[in-house]
Amino acid sequence: MNSRSPVTSVPSAKAPRSRKRALPALLAGSTTVVLVAAGASVVMAANPPVGPGNVEIFTKRDMVAIEGYTAQAGQDATIKVTRDGNLIGIAHGVVDATGFLEVNHPGGVCWDVVTPNITGKDVVSVEFADGSGDGANAGTAVITSVTREDLPATDIAGDVEGRVVVKGTYGTDVDTARMGVEIVNPDMRDMGIGERAIGWPDDEVPAGYTVDGTAANGAFTVTYGFFSKAEQDAAFAGDPSVASWQAEPATVEAQLGLTISEFKEIDGPGFGGCPAGPAGQAPNQPTEVFAKASGNGTLTATWAPATVPADAPAITGYQVIAADTVLGQEVSIKVGSTATTATIQGLVGGQVYPVSVVALNGQASMPASGGNVTVSATAVSEATAPTAPGSVAVKDGTLAGSADVTWTAATANGAAVTGYRVDATTSAGVAKTVTAASGATSARLEGLTPGTAYGIVVTALSAAGDTSATPTAFTPVQVTLQAPAAPKVVRTTVGNGTATVEWQAAVAANTPITGYILTATPATGTPVTVTTDAAARTAVLNGLTNGTAYSLKLVATSAAGNSAPATFGAGASATVTPADQLTASAQFRSDRREWRITGTATITAGNTITARSTNLARSVIGTATVAADGSWTIRTRNSTAPATATITISSSAGGSITIPVSTR
Repeated sequence: MNSRSPVTSVPSAKAPRSRKRALPALLAGSTTVVLVAAGASVVMAANPPVGPGNVEIFTKRDMVAIEGYTAQAGQDATIKVTRDGNLIGIAHGVVDATGFLEVNHPGGVCWDVVTPNITGKDVVSVEFADGSGDGANAGTAVITSVTREDLPATDIAGDVEGRVVVKGTYGTDVDTARMGVEIVNPDMRDMGIGERAIGWPDDEVPAGYTVDGTAANGAFTVTYGFFSKAEQDAAFAGDPSVASWQAEPATVEAQLGLTISEFKEIDGPGFGGCPAGPAGQAPNQPTEVFAKASGNGTLTATWAPATVPADAPAITGYQVIAADTVLGQEVSIKVGSTATTATIQGLVGGQVYPVSVVALNGQASMPASGGNVTVSATAVSEATAPTAPGSVAVKDGTLAGSADVTWTAATANGAAVTGYRVDATTSAGVAKTVTAASGATSARLEGLTPGTAYGIVVTALSAAGDTSATPTAFTPVQVTLQAPAAPKVVRTTVGNGTATVEWQAAVAANTPITGYILTATPATGTPVTVTTDAAARTAVLNGLTNGTAYSLKLVATSAAGNSAPATFGAGASATVTPADQLTASAQFRSDRREWRITGTATITAGNTITARSTNLARSVIGTATVAADGSWTIRTRNSTAPATATITISSSAGGSITIPVSTR
């Protein structure tokens, strides 16, 4: 007789709302437009979210869903995908009344311009109109194979007659304690399995079923055994997926920062009617393009290598184009992908040719101009320094002691202008310096002394030499320094003796912001204060007393003094009360009137947990003592407490949450 393992079937009780929706296949398309992102100051309050809001990522579908953001209902939301700090996808939509919004799915919104190919370790962020935001990292767990193992049928009850084996990989970002594998097929409900999904791991399985699973060293294997070929066929025909999440629930959501990778989904383009995936994107323009006459009816162009958007095809070459404005045609040459220079021959001496360079990858980038070149019929002289920048103008900047400087571009003389240097000089020498790129025509000098006379000098730089414009006299105006405008607090969250405050940046008046001061003041006792630098957008108050209410005050600091106290947005409270922090999940089995409730608490010493139904009587389901590691469990059978849709969990240390109940 074959060696056989019993099997398990795992219900998908923890699946998020968007996971349960039918998601049809995606359709292909094309686009060549480039992403642009801009907006107001936004705080990414948490990555992963702390709840009740959650960010859910479906990598194969290039889909993102956010849910639980009822505090931001009706607000505009911007969802971004970045990779290594670079924006690869952006979408905009309005959060519905339930706090839900999804991208690249029927009923949701499309990605702007291009549908990103979301992969493990990409960062998804959501930014709301009130300045709050959250984020999540896409998990790297993927299924690599699903196979079946057929076994001979026997007359032995409970004998395994077929297996389905799911294998996959995961990276160091995945905590295997926060990973699950499941197969979904509604047909399995009408079989002995009795559930639409079977998964691993889970402790709620049909009698007699088990599942064998291992996850170690970046690889996992899950083996499901079935009591009949029909069950095996249904599972093999189902939809396998692997889920990983970054954090356990703090209030309602079971899996915070959730990523789901579905094996049978086609990885690729946008949903029908939405922009195509990155395979249709053209390269970005070449940069630092410069063209010059190289003598004897030729011109030579140089450029810096072009880049491509994330996941777009690689650069295959470049095309240098000289426009013959006399004949109304183009003369061009194509070179390889590693080239950064090319020469066009056979041009007419004395004629002016506009020159451009295009990057190629199966499509063409927008042309990058190299300027107009007058071709010489004879040999050309050696390169010399460029002309001086022209029309230099200087005015006071927004901040006291700053100057906004503008100029017109210098003209190259055989060697490209590589940049500009702007100096503020006094009789003692150069006081302040700032540099600008080759294509720049403006710069800002800061740190000047109001009332002091300066000469502002703009210099064009090149390999053949530098040329400075005549100094422009400038004296920064003397003004009364003004404090910044008040910042805005966008979210406050409490912990065990702590409170976290996140805010939008204050706006400077005419002097730079130097930092922030956050103070929590109790009705009686000593305030707790935290100071930060000017770049900070969040701070944690430690050493607070659980159960004590604190009033919050946040100000921005500057040389002119402090701002007015911060305002508080809809998702932020000006008063916080730290307490014991609880997590919990609850299951109720109706045939046995059995409760299984587990969770954690941050306070362990002498802490008792009480679970209650949310009926009028607030019936007690059971109590438990918090263990040294913070865990607790309540299990009761033949309970008289009614099975309500939600229950409350409270601790003797002052914590309290309301959680949903999974009923079987």
